[in-house]
Amino acid sequence: MRWVLLLIGLSCVIAPKAEACLLRVQVSDFPPYSYQRDGEWLGSRVVLSQRLAQKLNCVVRFYDVPWARALILLQQGDLDLMFNLTPTQARESFLWFSRPHHLEQLAFATTLADPQWQQLNDLARLPDFPGIIALTQGSYMGAPMMQLLQQPRFRQKTLEVAERRVKNELVLKDRAQGLVEDLDYLKFAIANFPEYQQLVITPLRLAHTKVSAGFSKNSVLFAQKKTAGTGHRRAGC
Repeated sequence: MRWVLLLIGLSCVIAPKAEACLLRVQVSDFPPYSYQRDGEWLGSRVVLSQRLAQKLNCVVRFYDVPWARALILLQQGDLDLMFNLTPTQARESFLWFSRPHHLEQLAFATTLADPQWQQLNDLARLPDFPGIIALTQGSYMGAPMMQLLQQPRFRQKTLEVAERRVKNELVLKDRAQGLVEDLDYLKFAIANFPEYQQLVITPLRLAHTKVSAGFSKNSVLFAQKKTAGTGHRRAGC
């Protein structure tokens, strides 16, 4: 039912085009939401994009673009759609947001064997973490964590990278000893990939955030929203 409601909400953002069009969607190696198998993109966000493209009479094309770079492309109008975005005032300047499609929980995980860090549940203790913390560049991690990142002492303990897979490899190869990641992704990775079993998910949760799909206001495909919006509202959107 959540997918049905989201699809209705997405289709209310733009009107179907009579001619074929191209829907450009950001994806990454982020199972179970999006991942590749035998060169084909799979996952819940992929299926939703395909259904939306079909409803809009579009061809969908997936772009494996790092998170921070994807936000720039959305702002430039060179990418149309991206999922798992937290609506912020800055992002609303160049994005329209759908109804929330997921409650994202960001967790802290570590490879350290010390029980005091495996059981970490207080964000205030994170500046004392005896290692490097890998983060995804451009990711919103909740107001308390974003404020903590303003402290020079804590900032020195962090390493921000553009791609999720690179961030995670830093930890798996012991170049960093902790990371902030989506809880569902961590559970999926630990259950399905042996190399991830060295990670321990701590009780610390940095954010419980409703995330949405973001549509570029500068996209040629979505430029018709302003003229189509009135008709959609009359149809009950």
